[in-house]
Amino acid sequence: MAVLLCDGVALFEFGIVAEVFGLRRPELGVPWYDMVTVSFDPPPLKATGGVRVLPSHSVRMLARAGTIVIPNWPRLDEVPPPDMLDAVRAAYKRGARLLSICSGAFVLAAAGLLDGRRATTHWMHAGKLAQRYPKVHVDPSVLEVESGRIFTAAGSAAGIDLGLHIVRHDYGSDIANQVARRM
Repeated sequence: MAVLLCDGVALFEFGIVAEVFGLRRPELGVPWYDMVTVSFDPPPLKATGGVRVLPSHSVRMLARAGTIVIPNWPRLDEVPPPDMLDAVRAAYKRGARLLSICSGAFVLAAAGLLDGRRATTHWMHAGKLAQRYPKVHVDPSVLEVESGRIFTAAGSAAGIDLGLHIVRHDYGSDIANQVARRM
């Protein structure tokens, strides 16, 4: 699992991903996710709250990841860089599962992967997403949307629900409930 970070990463959204997928959970008795972080922006990345983040791996990991998570896209007035969009498209084309939390949906939309699909983002950004990407069926009234191998979560806390949904999908309700209780 690769988490695609960018300069301006939102710590809460990234923290959700790290909490659900990045902690070792040997007590569950299943092979847990191998989470890595990558970025197209040069390190160190500035995160909310003045924290600096250093990605753990090269963006080349996107070509191998079975799941890619985009916790947020903080530069809503900018289109993500072409190399990022190309990598996300290539990952989807080869069969990767894609997850976005909050404004991370802007990356998936810019890559054209949400065209003709229902998707969600934070209610505060839904109008902008719908206006900028009219081929996306933006639904601001739901917490998460699953569309094949693409999953979008509305606001920050909805990312917790999405993470647990993915765990439930991969390991079943009992494991997802254990993770939820730990959290």
